[in-house]
Amino acid sequence: TGRLMKDAQEGLRYAWGNPTIRGLGFAMSALTLGWGMLTIIIPFVVLRVLGYGEAVVGFVFAAAGVSGIVSALLIGRLDSRGREWVMLVVPMAVMAPVIALLLPAAGIVGVIDPLVGLLLITAMMFLFGLLNGCVDIAMFTVRQRRTDPAWMGRAFAVSMAFNYMGFPVGAAIAGILVTVSLPAAIGIAVASAVVAAFSAALLVPSREAAAIGG
Repeated sequence: TGRLMKDAQEGLRYAWGNPTIRGLGFAMSALTLGWGMLTIIIPFVVLRVLGYGEAVVGFVFAAAGVSGIVSALLIGRLDSRGREWVMLVVPMAVMAPVIALLLPAAGIVGVIDPLVGLLLITAMMFLFGLLNGCVDIAMFTVRQRRTDPAWMGRAFAVSMAFNYMGFPVGAAIAGILVTVSLPAAIGIAVASAVVAAFSAALLVPSREAAAIGG
């Protein structure tokens, strides 16, 4: 319309009325809450619990980055049509036990050697990156195909804000909890992946016919 506020309101209305965008918003915001928590938990465990230096923190995060790129390159070559629902739900569900590897890595479950803890936490981040790459491919492709082209700019802007609103909340929660109760912080991060999987399974339409609203 040429009026910023009106266009923003209409974009918000369309995004909320589109079952796929709305479902992705709830699922991804839950998932990014856990990711926000990991940005605080991982450095705390590496630095304070395992006793390594700052460079090792970067190495651990790099493991997720590298595996995410590999995952996106491999899965991006596949035809995802009709498979996005599975590509969203299954990796989100698997993320829960993967994140739970932080419990033995931090010595919360059993007494562990710092080197073994580092290997566990690096493996956890590597697997998390692989799974997250699959989720990203599925999320971007299904959202694009199920959005009216005339609404893509506004709907995507609303969707991205909705999807990642959990990140700062998760970082804030972990920042408060991590020195008080590390197991509780890790438990919430694990729970966020479970909530994300259930949200995706229940709220994102599995078939194209039920996908477009507005």
